[in-house]
Order: sequence, then structure tokens, then C-alpha cells
Amino acid sequence: MGCYCCCCQSLPLLLMLLCMGTCCRAQVHNLSLAVDEGLPPGTLVGDIRAGLPEGSPGEGFFLSEEDGESPVLRDFHIDTETGIVRTLRILDRERRQHYSFVAATLLGDVVQVEIKVQDVNDHSPTFPVESLRLQISELTPPGTTFRLPAARDPDTGDYGLRGYSLIRGSQGSSREKLQSEVSSTHSNFHPLDLVLVHWLDREELDSYQLEVEAFDGGYPRRTGRLLIDITVLDANDNPPTFDQPEYKGWVWENAPVGTPICTVHAADPDLGSNGQVRYTLRSDEGYFLVEEISGVVKVNRPLDREQKALHQLVVQAKDGGSQPEVTSVLVIIKVLDVNDNKPQIQITLLTESGHPEISEGARVGEYFARISVSDPDLELQDVPLETTKGAPQQVFLTLEGSDGSFSLRSAAPQIYFLCVEAPLDREQKDLYELKLFARDSGSPPLQTLKTLLVAVRDLNDETPMFTHPEGYHATVSEAASAGTAVLTLNAQDLDDDGPNSRITYTLLDSASSSAFMLDPHTGVLSINKPLDFEAETAMNLVAVATDHGVPPLSATCPVTITIEDVNDNEPVFLQQFYNATLQEHSVIGHCFLQ
Repeated sequence: MGCYCCCCQSLPLLLMLLCMGTCCRAQVHNLSLAVDEGLPPGTLVGDIRAGLPEGSPGEGFFLSEEDGESPVLRDFHIDTETGIVRTLRILDRERRQHYSFVAATLLGDVVQVEIKVQDVNDHSPTFPVESLRLQISELTPPGTTFRLPAARDPDTGDYGLRGYSLIRGSQGSSREKLQSEVSSTHSNFHPLDLVLVHWLDREELDSYQLEVEAFDGGYPRRTGRLLIDITVLDANDNPPTFDQPEYKGWVWENAPVGTPICTVHAADPDLGSNGQVRYTLRSDEGYFLVEEISGVVKVNRPLDREQKALHQLVVQAKDGGSQPEVTSVLVIIKVLDVNDNKPQIQITLLTESGHPEISEGARVGEYFARISVSDPDLELQDVPLETTKGAPQQVFLTLEGSDGSFSLRSAAPQIYFLCVEAPLDREQKDLYELKLFARDSGSPPLQTLKTLLVAVRDLNDETPMFTHPEGYHATVSEAASAGTAVLTLNAQDLDDDGPNSRITYTLLDSASSSAFMLDPHTGVLSINKPLDFEAETAMNLVAVATDHGVPPLSATCPVTITIEDVNDNEPVFLQQFYNATLQEHSVIGHCFLQ
């Protein structure tokens, strides 16, 4: 009957029992149960009998919940016979954290059952956005705070959001401090501020990338991250800076209006109009002007050196900021007489012989001549060679005719060294006609040409070569007498005429070399002693050609001599007396002696 009542008419009977219990002054007992969220279905929650008085029978219960739509019966299985309560599904505290129902026995005992779903750390803190972009002016003072979106964690208690930390920062940005405070309502929405702790400098670093981590109190703790990209906004905090402390230039007194003299340049690392530099002239008598954008200083009206030979200008560089920064620089301009003298070239040879020659073995980079240029018109003792950074010198020196084998290297103003630029080979080219052009920067420019003939001295760098390097072959009769010429060896040396190309011929010692002799000068190979075909039919020799260089170089070549036989030997019996025995009936043709 208990099962029937519990399954079919539990609620009416329970109400009736409650009424009866009230009349009989039955006591209502309270039972609190708890279960962790996230546990699998079938997890034991508790026993309703635990809420009954001691000694009360606990068989058969009537429940206040009567259909499957009830949250209690949807999420729990309650055995009405035993009072055992188990989960029917995985519980989620964030969906429902409390259940309540009433159970009564047939004797009228009533138990008020409360089931609490306990939180577990099953959620990670999350930010409302994955990334955030901030723009901060480089003039923002330290201590300024920037509110960031807070993270949220549905878990509660220790499993809820506990704080933030900065886990990654780019190039010193890890010094930025993140502060978190729990709000007065004790929710797990923590206000999060980014605090600037030192001045920013866009010219030093124009962007930062931070990563903020929100963490809960679980073990192991769960985390969520927010990526912050910070762009540092430019401010006009840098004045223009000239690339030279002062500028020097010169100009001929007959230079036409508009002639450029020098270029001033100032840089401003700020962005946009804050970094746009414009130039103006101050304290000028109108002889010169400076282009506002390019900074080129030009002649503005005719000059007269006799009236004024030296001009000192002050050029101002101003950026385009709303409160512009201004910097000044001094420009010194000297007015020169017109150009009526050609440049002069002076050559000093650095060779041992004092002659314009160089060994073909000279190393690349080796100096062999010092060249100085001058021009009386330039008054170089008073005028700087470079009027502006990157401007050409007043006297230009160029080299032609070197075929890439020689080059000029500047050692000091107006002083050059003529050096070897590439390996030399006298056998390919033994004489260079070098042309030196000195050209001044006058208007019109004047030019001087000086020719230097450089001879390439021979170096013993060529090995003698036989005309038949594969070898020589000859045939000679064994009857040839001593002194008979057999063949002529010939070798060539590409070095210059002299010791380096003079060749001496010799034979390497061998078993056959004594039978021949080789003229060291002509290379004629002749018989040295009688030959004997019966003793040796062919002879192999090795000829050597050696030059007279220091150190000497040599080459070898095989020589094969074939000996021809002549009839120079009479027949000779092996014995002077032969004795034989012959049978009387021997057949014709029988051999009885050999």
C-alpha cells in the first residue's frame, strides 16, 4: 500500500497526513543535505530517514512532489520505500543551487528536506572581450589610471575571482602595475585599473602589449586572460635637431643668384606636423636665402668679395606643432675670388727604384704612389674642404686607364694614394697609361691632366712548358756513334725576357740517363756512349726544364728512345766439338745430333 500511495496519490495522502499530524500535534523534522555540482547521475545524496526521530520506523514515504515537472523529481531519484536520495543528472549550481520538498511517513512523521548544491571550481574567470586597444599620450603623467573591463567567474567563494596579475609585457612594460579591488557589494566583479607608473616616450617605444591574467582561488586555480595593445600617441615633446653643430660653405663671388651653397638639415622624431621641419633665416643682409622645406642655402643677390668676404648666418628650424619647438644653427659662408688657376697635381713615387713600376706580385691594397692636389684659387688654408655633410671636395681627383687594376684612396683632404686594386699579370698587360684628372669646383670648373706610365715588373710566376708535354719519342740505331743527335727538346716560359724566362735543360738520373747527354742550353739530346739493342731495346728518360727565376720553376717531360737492331753479330757455335753415336739401321731423317 505504501508504494501505491507514494506513486499514485502521494500528495493528497501527504496533505491528509499533515492534517492528521497537526491534529495530533505531530512534529516536523528538518533534514539538510548537500551534494557537489558536476557529479555523475546516480550519486548518493542522502537518506530521508536520517531526519526521523530515533526509533521511528522509516519504511514508506509520501512526498510533496508528485509529477515529473517538479525540479526535485526531475533532478533527483527518491526511493519512497527506503528514503534514499540520488541524483538523476549532472547538477549545475549556477543553474539551480537549492531544492526543497517534504516527506511524510504513514505514522505522520514529517521531514522537511533541504538539498543544497555545493559549488566546485568548474568555471574559469572570463573577460567580456579577448583583447583591448588603448591609446595613451606620451604626455600622460605617472599615476594616471585606465579602467579595464573586469573579469567574471560564475563560481563563488574561494572558487570565485580572487585577483589579477600581469604575466607578460613588452620591453619594460612589465613595470606597469595592475590594481584590483573587491567592490562594496562583494560580487566577483572586481574593478580593474591600469596604472601608469613612469613617463612614456613614443620615440623610444611607440607601442606596448600587455597580458592580464584573472585568477580564482581554486587549486589548481583557473585563469582567464585579456590582451591589451597600447599605442603611445605622439606629442610635440622634441625640438628639431641639426645634424651638425655648425655649417660651413663657400661660394665664388661671381656665382649667379640661385646658386646652392650648402644644405642644413634638422630632424624631429615627432610624428605628423609635430615632426615637420621648416627653415628660416635670421640676422641676414639679404645676400642669401634658405629654402623652407629642403634647407638648401642659396645666393639671393650678387656678392662682392671686396665688400664682405665672410658671412655668418643663423638658420632656424621650427616644427609644425601647435606650440612649435625652435632650434638655431650657425652657417658660415666664405666668398672666394673667381676661378683663374688650374688645380695642380704632385706625384711622389713610393717604389724602391723611384721609377713608376710595380711588381706583378704586388698585393691588392699596396700603395706605390702618393698624389696631392692643390688649387691656389681655393685658398685651402682658410676654406674647409667640405662645405656641407656629404658635399664633394673642392678639388676632385679621378683616375682613368687603370682597367680596374689601380684605384685612388683618399688619405686626407687633397691627399690620395695610388694603390693596387686587383691582381696584376704582366703576361696579360705590362704597361698602364694612367691618367689623373684634377678638377676644381669653380664656375666654370678648371681641369688638369697628368699622365703616369706604370710598368709592371715581371715576377717568376710562369712555369716552363714543353711544346710536347705528353712526351717525346725517337728511334736511333744501335750503331749510332757517341755524339749523334737524337732529338731536340723545346720548352717556353711566358715570363719577361731575362732570368725568369731563360731555361736550362737536364735529365733526371736513371738507369738509362747515362747513355745520353742533354745540352742545357739548346735542348739537343745526343748519344753519350754506344748503344746495344741486344742489351736494351728501348730507354725511358725524364727531361727537366728549369728557369732562372727566384725561386726557380721547373717542368718535366717523358722521353722514350727506341733502339733499332743492326746485323753486328756473327753466328757462334755453342760448342767447339760435338760427339754423336748413330745406329746402323737408323731410318732416313732420324735426328741424332742437335
